[in-house]
Amino acid sequence: MVLDFLKGQLWWILQITGSMGILVALAYCKINGLSWNSYSVYMGVVAVTAGWMFMVSYSMPGTLFFNAWFVGTAALALLGFLASKYYFKEALLLPNYIGAILILLGSVLLIIGKEVAK
Repeated sequence: MVLDFLKGQLWWILQITGSMGILVALAYCKINGLSWNSYSVYMGVVAVTAGWMFMVSYSMPGTLFFNAWFVGTAALALLGFLASKYYFKEALLLPNYIGAILILLGSVLLIIGKEVAK
């Protein structure tokens, strides 16, 4: 029962996990101030791994490319917002907060709408 549920949800789980991998690599490179050579190695590994996750997500039966692409892009933007605010302690403006709320709302509505459409 749980595995059947996860199989139906795997498209957005892969999108969010791939986005988290990209965010972690970018944050690691920013924290450590890596040179271009080191940066390209970390991002190359993440690009291959996250790229595979994204391609699997796009090719899953019943997954619309737009939904998967939007959720992945939204996850990366929202995770970047949270990392900027809470980890790097950067100053954010009102439009940043409004954008984060709209991204979260749009992603949730896409995931719920896909389930309702079934």
